[in-house]
Amino acid sequence: MLSPTLPLAFDIASPAMLGWLLAAAAPLLIHLWSRRRYREMSWAAMQFLLAAIRSSRRRMRLEQWLLLAIRTLLIVLVVLAVAEPFLERGMVLFAAGERTHRLLVLDGSYSMAYTPTDKSRFDRAKELAAQIVDESPPGDGFTLVLLSDPPRPVIGNPVFEPKEFLEELDNLRLPHTTADLPRTLAAVGQVLDAARRSHPRFTRHEIYFLTDLGRVGWSPPSDPTALAEFRRQSKQLADSATLVVIDLGQPGAENVALTGVAAAEPFATIARNVEVRAELRNFGRQVRSRQPVELLVDGRRVAQQHVELSPDGEAAATFSYRFDAPGDHILEVRTEGDLLDVDNHRWLAVPVKPYLHVLCVNGRPAGEPFCGATDYLFYALSPQSGQADRTLVHPEVVPESALLELDLGRYDCVFLANVAQFTSSEARVLEAYLKRGGSLVFFLGDRVLADRYNRELGQGQGGVGLLPARLGSVVEKAQYRLDPLEYRHPIVQAFRGQERAGLLTTPVEKYFKLSVPKELPAKVALALGNGDPLIVETPVHQGRVILVATAADVSSWTHMPVWPSYVPLVQELLSYAVGGQIDQRNLEVGQPLGATVSTAAGDVPLVIEGPQGRSDPIRIQSQGDYSGWSYADTSTSGPYAARFGPPVSRTDWFALNVDTAESDLAQFTPDELRGEVWPDVPFVHQTTWESLEEQPVTTAGSSSRLPKTLLYAVLGLLFLETFLAWRFGYHVA
Repeated sequence: MLSPTLPLAFDIASPAMLGWLLAAAAPLLIHLWSRRRYREMSWAAMQFLLAAIRSSRRRMRLEQWLLLAIRTLLIVLVVLAVAEPFLERGMVLFAAGERTHRLLVLDGSYSMAYTPTDKSRFDRAKELAAQIVDESPPGDGFTLVLLSDPPRPVIGNPVFEPKEFLEELDNLRLPHTTADLPRTLAAVGQVLDAARRSHPRFTRHEIYFLTDLGRVGWSPPSDPTALAEFRRQSKQLADSATLVVIDLGQPGAENVALTGVAAAEPFATIARNVEVRAELRNFGRQVRSRQPVELLVDGRRVAQQHVELSPDGEAAATFSYRFDAPGDHILEVRTEGDLLDVDNHRWLAVPVKPYLHVLCVNGRPAGEPFCGATDYLFYALSPQSGQADRTLVHPEVVPESALLELDLGRYDCVFLANVAQFTSSEARVLEAYLKRGGSLVFFLGDRVLADRYNRELGQGQGGVGLLPARLGSVVEKAQYRLDPLEYRHPIVQAFRGQERAGLLTTPVEKYFKLSVPKELPAKVALALGNGDPLIVETPVHQGRVILVATAADVSSWTHMPVWPSYVPLVQELLSYAVGGQIDQRNLEVGQPLGATVSTAAGDVPLVIEGPQGRSDPIRIQSQGDYSGWSYADTSTSGPYAARFGPPVSRTDWFALNVDTAESDLAQFTPDELRGEVWPDVPFVHQTTWESLEEQPVTTAGSSSRLPKTLLYAVLGLLFLETFLAWRFGYHVA
């Protein structure tokens, strides 16, 4: 049944063409110009002619005006057709049947980049979405949500004009993320509720999921509470709208992915080769014989290997490369041979240094060798200090009084050994250093004042919150056995299976009892035999802080420095401390980029260049004693460059890689979807779009039909004008 007929609203695609409507006056002007001029003459026979003309004058005038009107209308219709008029769907005030809100949910997980034909799954999803919009009756509204992690409402308020929707759809790009179905359902529910409130005239709501039904993205939560909420949301949507799942997946799709790329060492120098390990996995059922793996450095291929991959098997390729120049470099490992290219690449941003510059703050200087707090530490950090060209670490020793005089930004790591106390100014300097990506390693000793440490560096009121544990009293009960805690922590993993190194039998006569707050992300790397923590670490700002409960030198506290495990332990402490710097440059897709820079760089122009050629200027924000920047548009995997303008004139590289869980292309079947994901939730399963019900269209239809209709009318009027001109001319004759 039709609702009351009300006016339609028209719009013009090319309004400038309407100026040609002035040409419609041409037939009238020609008519007026061509009017015959009569000269009166007295002639007896004219009286009879005038009488005959008077009898046919009315008919001839009507014929001429009719031809004039047709010719004028011809010009008007031609101009209107060229101007491309169309109906504004949002202004259609009557339609047959129901007004429907169609909410389209496009799967934005990167498995939709799988390309079984000349088009990817995502391209096919966009085509079907456009088809749904084009073939929907006028008066229907459309919204669009991207099923990704996090979900993104692309069109949150219903639009009624297909052109607006299709423009947004055409600009939509596939992110390289996974899919978060529970959060997406929550976002869909919010869009649906908003549409219901703002457009109460909608009598029907339909939700279309255009997806490959990948198991990774569509698996329900495992947590019972989250699962119950997921089922409740799904049932609520099904009660409010018709759910349609358009399945774009291909059963048995094969895929090989690079699942990991990492350097063997947490830092790189020009003094030695860097070992790079690449891991691959075959997610298919076919044997991949001689699967190629390539290493590229700064875009240049430097090595290639082949690996054997069994069905659902894994393999690794190891490359060795020595950098010949310091600075930031981008390593890329890639493979080929399947229909999903997104996970065939992984990148690694590697800051290469001439050497590691380490500051050692000596809390107890001594005139004799190996009597100061940092003497053993100095040689443990650089055991090859006599071979300058091969030294990886350049340690520098200063007294604790020099802490405020130095620019800590010059150092990759700072070791503080038996420093008695810290002032508020020194605590703020250390905090600023951590915010810029530096790392601290504290060794304690007999000069340490625990109360001052806790007050200035601890988590309490007034402290800067650097310490991973609170210092208690000194324990003087000797321990002759250490507990590596199953070698879980990276600091002690190198000692697994190396019992002869002596780590487990290191004698510790005195130590500070450390209390690790439960609310901190601190971890105990090594414990004493009685369970007390010996080494505790925690991330702080952009760096790491490691706290060792005993001394770094040979004293009444410990004989650790003369034990064979001391040098490798100090090296592992350093590696783990500076390893956070390379971690900040290598992130997962979706994580924000950012860094802290010196206050002097606060006014320097900064541009972020992404992997797809996009450049975005970024403003560096001043935050007191330091400045920082962040960049959140990281939905695409690949290398990102942060280019600082003069006077800094530096480029910092970052690498973002995909979560390879999405590389598993296994999908749910319709029966599995009903049984495992949406039990008791009604939905329609399709492999292409089919209208749920035929609805007659009572308006002018799509915008492209109006110009065509006008041209057909022009053609008909041309035939009519020709016929009438001949007919009227015949009568005149």
